[in-house]
Amino acid sequence: MPIKTSLAFSVVILGLIGFAAAQTIPKMEWAVHDPNRPLPTVLDPGPAGPPVVPPPGAIVLFDGKDLSQWADAKGNPARWKIEKGYMEVAAGTGSIQTKQGFCDCHLHVEWAAPIVVKGEGQERGNSGVFLMNLYEVQVLDCYDNKTYADGMTAAIYGQYPPAFNVCRKPGEWQTYDIIFHAPRFDKDNKLLRPAGMTVSHNGIVVQNSAILTGPTAHKMRPPYAAHADKLPISLQDHGTPVRFRNIWIKELINDQAPAKKKKALFVWGGWEGHEPKPCVDIFAPWLKDQGFDVEISDTLDSYLDAEKLKSLDLIVQVFTMANITQQQEKGLEDAVKSGVGMAGWHGGMADAFRSNVEYEFMVGGQWVAHPGGVIDYEVNVTNHDDPITKGLADFKMHSEQYYMQVDPQNDVLATTTFSGQYAPWIKGSVMPVVWKKLYGKGRIFYTSLGHVAADFDVPQAREIVKRGLLWAARVSGDDPPLRAPFKK
Repeated sequence: MPIKTSLAFSVVILGLIGFAAAQTIPKMEWAVHDPNRPLPTVLDPGPAGPPVVPPPGAIVLFDGKDLSQWADAKGNPARWKIEKGYMEVAAGTGSIQTKQGFCDCHLHVEWAAPIVVKGEGQERGNSGVFLMNLYEVQVLDCYDNKTYADGMTAAIYGQYPPAFNVCRKPGEWQTYDIIFHAPRFDKDNKLLRPAGMTVSHNGIVVQNSAILTGPTAHKMRPPYAAHADKLPISLQDHGTPVRFRNIWIKELINDQAPAKKKKALFVWGGWEGHEPKPCVDIFAPWLKDQGFDVEISDTLDSYLDAEKLKSLDLIVQVFTMANITQQQEKGLEDAVKSGVGMAGWHGGMADAFRSNVEYEFMVGGQWVAHPGGVIDYEVNVTNHDDPITKGLADFKMHSEQYYMQVDPQNDVLATTTFSGQYAPWIKGSVMPVVWKKLYGKGRIFYTSLGHVAADFDVPQAREIVKRGLLWAARVSGDDPPLRAPFKK
């Protein structure tokens, strides 16, 4: 599928919000090119689509016809091959770079590894996209091809592996959408702010507001050195015939003005069996890393401060089998109606307050039973286009399989089917596992996954919650569609 306008915009927003909050160079846990560094989960991004149409205001750097926008490193005409709408690396002719320099930008690149597979590891379909001629996003054929994690496809080379391996087969077209923020230096050439990058590979965000340690180098991480405010984009000649098409760039403006930080409130408590605090400790630090101001509370009295609640972008509730006062409930519901997002999982959201019908109406569902207790079951992704579940395949869980009362208006993204082993009368029942909806102006995200913190060791479960939090906070995606009235 081509990247839709809304998804491409969400990538831009992720890059802007996360980067605004992080201004210092992080300490790297792993040595450069460490072969023991874990490789990311492999996800299927689906089939390739047609070239993505450049948005208004974009500068087209390659339209498939000529290399007039490009030169070699010495300023001479670029000598790569031009074929049927694409250019191909001509080994030995050298890397090419744009004649124009750029700073903060959204760069879109489509590429394909050679269909004839030769070599392995770093020798297979190797090239690279360099921002400012210095900061590389790796191009490599990592479809059934292992290499060191920080040198694989969509890695920020030598620094950060991608969150997922979403490579298509050799010869198939792939997309990069790169949001890049250039480093800033003062008049004395001292670093004021490091470079930052968000990368979407085949429509899936695989680098989220990464802070670069410095320019790209092989087997080392050199420090920053002051350079010009604008420098070219370059594509690497690494000796393999990688193809490129449909390259465009949109410059980002007003980057000096800091983006407004999003605010989130986690409220946890209730039954300890659901491990509310350990679950919060998984997602609250992650949300901080995305640029949010995060507050954590262990009291429902947090719902009494109406003015504070309405200043939030997101409420994450992890509060199982408890009682809520009428005033607390009204404060929460009024905040969501006004436009504050709400997100949560398992009983912390859909088995929180069993006597409060309006609350259940807002959430869109209520727990009924989990036949068999902790069992093995399968989650089936039913919407492969939504940003919350895009690129995720069906997966297995060993946890409680929730049977629920659900709102038929929910926009369901994943389901599970009951085998009938533990309750024969529900054999074949298909039950929503992930959904989203609106309540007033507020976005609601819910998943029945997450009985205990260890459930989020399943990569798909953890990723669904992460994406759901961002969606509910209006960082990504659109509002769910309005459904037609039921007709007999």
